[in-house]
Amino acid sequence: MAKVKPSLIEQTGTIGDRVFYTRFGKQFSRSKAKSFTDNKSEAQLRQRALFKAMQHTSSILGSAIQRGLAKEAHAQGHVENNEFASINKHCFTYDDGVVHIDYSRLLLSIGVVARVEFTRRSVDGLHVELQFDPCINIDHANPDDEVFVYAVEYQVEICQLVACVERKAASVAFDLPDLSDETDNPITFHLYAIVEAANTACISTLSPDEKKADKNHRNINRRVSPSIYIGTFTYK
Repeated sequence: MAKVKPSLIEQTGTIGDRVFYTRFGKQFSRSKAKSFTDNKSEAQLRQRALFKAMQHTSSILGSAIQRGLAKEAHAQGHVENNEFASINKHCFTYDDGVVHIDYSRLLLSIGVVARVEFTRRSVDGLHVELQFDPCINIDHANPDDEVFVYAVEYQVEICQLVACVERKAASVAFDLPDLSDETDNPITFHLYAIVEAANTACISTLSPDEKKADKNHRNINRRVSPSIYIGTFTYK
């Protein structure tokens, strides 16, 4: 690599077998790679497919893992997407060129707040009713804690907050979004729940664009529970 002295003409890109580029306000030059190896072995294909699937899944789940993993990711020096991939590697398997995802074991949040256990699930078309144990007898379970329910549809890449209720209510009813115009195939929703401490639930969850604009605010004060998988709901 060579450092290029300033001139009247700023050189960038490839000229012959040299590549010119600017970094930190200074120009550099290096030789263009003459050859490279990409054997596309089974191990390489497997790793690439798994990495792509984990990154794609975390991007779909963005709004949920911002709520559930920001504090843990910050403590590890990671961003939420990397933290999600780190704790969910075991949920992604590769077989005969296809990546399979165990949605029931995915963790969307990690925390110290007591999670809820759902005791009854019923669905009528798009209408869903959930009954859960508020666990208000547990020392660290505050009855005013908020239960957030997310509906995830991987085919159309939607992760939507469909319900929010205080733990002491012990039940919640909501309608899943109607996606019948998006595809001719059956729509399958995976439902997850995250409990958040009442004293942090009022903190807004920033969108990716808002987080880029304010990098000092990463929702790291949130106190949440481990996420729980509620179940799968399919309709045509």
